[in-house]
Amino acid sequence: MITLVPATPADVATILAFRAEAAAWLRQRGIDQWSNPFPPDGILATIQAGETWMVWDDLTPAATITIARCGEPELWNEVERAESAVYCHKLTVARAYSGQGLGAELLNWAGGVAHQEGRRWLRLDAWDTNASLHDYYRRQGFRYLRIANRPPSGALFQRPASSYTARLLRFETHELHLPAGQEEIKCRLLP
Repeated sequence: MITLVPATPADVATILAFRAEAAAWLRQRGIDQWSNPFPPDGILATIQAGETWMVWDDLTPAATITIARCGEPELWNEVERAESAVYCHKLTVARAYSGQGLGAELLNWAGGVAHQEGRRWLRLDAWDTNASLHDYYRRQGFRYLRIANRPPSGALFQRPASSYTARLLRFETHELHLPAGQEEIKCRLLP
């Protein structure tokens, strides 16, 4: 069963391992994204704020996503930050689960959180020079906005918030619980 739950401090090492694995895979393709490690205290802060989620396949960690309600001033201008949005960060899928649509499903879930909260946008920033990642986000319905003056991760994208319709994951509870509730959402892969 695939389960989406709020991350705990015990997940920091797993999230760091996801990033290291992704960075190595990107490096093999000539992309320097995530060549510097995440600071563990930054990850811990988002976990403690209830913004970071983990996807588990039974006892195996499969992915992580962080969603925030405030845009970073270094990326998003004052007008943009005044608009209601959910900001997606650090979406990482373990290589063993790549190509199965799990990343797209998590983006759809985050867009569902934004929609349920009455927010207008789902936003994210991407590595400036990772053109294939930009193409991926466009295929997921995101519109490229601009490059913010914060390299290397300043390519800004957004798409309208929309209700979440499970594709890969089926909610056992048929409810979307927000991070503030710290309740888990149990899902399973469709046949």
